[in-house]
Amino acid sequence: MARQDGAKTRERISSFVELNEGIHLSGIIRALELGNHQAALHMRTLASEGKVWSRTEGRYLRFYTSSVSPQTPPDQLPNPPVSYPPDSMQWKLLDRLARNPESIGVKGPLTQGKLAAQLDCSQQLVSHHMLSLEESGCVVSRRAGFRKVWKVTAAGLQALTGGARSLSTVDAYDLDSLISHYST
Repeated sequence: MARQDGAKTRERISSFVELNEGIHLSGIIRALELGNHQAALHMRTLASEGKVWSRTEGRYLRFYTSSVSPQTPPDQLPNPPVSYPPDSMQWKLLDRLARNPESIGVKGPLTQGKLAAQLDCSQQLVSHHMLSLEESGCVVSRRAGFRKVWKVTAAGLQALTGGARSLSTVDAYDLDSLISHYST
């Protein structure tokens, strides 16, 4: 039987998962400012009560409420929108790329080296975060010789704005309109 003193925490977690179906454990921990063990314990209790269930997706354990059927095919499961805090490296990279979508001319496109110099960090750190941003669908890359050129997607702009602005009226494939929408 679950202890009563954890009921409020479990209710907070359950409500949060309901609003963010598909959120992973570390996202719950960060958002609700819980300890790792504390969150894992409450998630296990909620799962045993049948209020939530989980599915492993890559390296993440994603959680869903009982309103989403466990038999739902993986490609039809809801995913929470991606967002990054403004002081994070991912946000800074997205911001730089969104403000300089296709820097043509003397400067040229933003490369890992240029981004690293602007953000005063190593190229390896930029590379690591750019790959994770690409995996999350926030950026796409293309090869230009030996370099990769990055472009922000609609999901990346949503992550920058934290979903605060609706981009539903903007064509997701028209990056120019997305950039102007973001900068106004």
